[in-house]
Amino acid sequence: MDDSRLPIKRIIDSETVIGELSTLGEPCEPFGELSFYKMIDVFYDKAYALEEEGCEMFLIEGMDSLSEIRAAVFACRRLEKPIMVMLEVKDEEQDSLGGRELAFLVSLQEMGVSAFGIKPSENGSAADIELLYRQLYPYATIPFFARLKAGKVMYSEIRRLMSLGVECFDCREITGAELDVMKIEVAKADFKAMLSLKEDISFIAANEQQAFFLNPENVSVSPQIDIECDMADELVDFEDETYDIISVLVTTHDDGFRFSQNVHYIDLPIMFSAGDTETLEMALQYYHGRAIIDSQCGIDRKDLKELAKKYGAIIY
Repeated sequence: MDDSRLPIKRIIDSETVIGELSTLGEPCEPFGELSFYKMIDVFYDKAYALEEEGCEMFLIEGMDSLSEIRAAVFACRRLEKPIMVMLEVKDEEQDSLGGRELAFLVSLQEMGVSAFGIKPSENGSAADIELLYRQLYPYATIPFFARLKAGKVMYSEIRRLMSLGVECFDCREITGAELDVMKIEVAKADFKAMLSLKEDISFIAANEQQAFFLNPENVSVSPQIDIECDMADELVDFEDETYDIISVLVTTHDDGFRFSQNVHYIDLPIMFSAGDTETLEMALQYYHGRAIIDSQCGIDRKDLKELAKKYGAIIY
């Protein structure tokens, strides 16, 4: 399929059938026993059943790990429908407000997700969510979306959300006059007014916890490392070095999986090099974040571009 994102409605009303996917409640390897590919298969079965019931788009929510969300996205992409992701901000993450959320946004929008939303936890602050939207907006290439509750639809609230970059509204709970208000405001909105705030994201990498702002003209790349079953000591040692990017050579189909079991030991962006497209693709599938691809690895440039588009990676 064409992995470019699919268009999404600005107003999702009660007539729109949404297939909702929530957490499986079990982490994938190495933090649980569930394999990443098994996770994709489970989500695909759920998504296929929802499509059979007539769903027009998918909503992924209730998941707090990028690995699980990516598995759900891979599953839903097979069915070629728009995908929305709603991320809940955890209270304990407020000290680093925006870092983890930016990593999720950058990684998922580059994979073809159609819209991205954030919501506070049960005890969360609306002010924090507003700040988050403002922090994330310059780096968003997809619409933000918000869920509206019945009895709370006012002109001022709608305008405030749109001023934060929200372009897509889940209005399934509202009807009548409130829905009319929503339609009027969206119809006259100028969604291009804030485009001057956008930043170049072409060289922002990410792992599961944070995004990395890199300068392609001035980065320090590590010597290329080989993949082993236990890389804890080697990867931890890189934290004491001054590298901006860790260069990783994948030589077999199993290397991508092996590296995924060790990558949590390092908190730096990863650049993969491989001798063939299949081996490189396996590494990109297993990397939960926005990886970098070594343009000098010898693989045809056209193939590299296709893989980069499919997995949201950066060619460097």
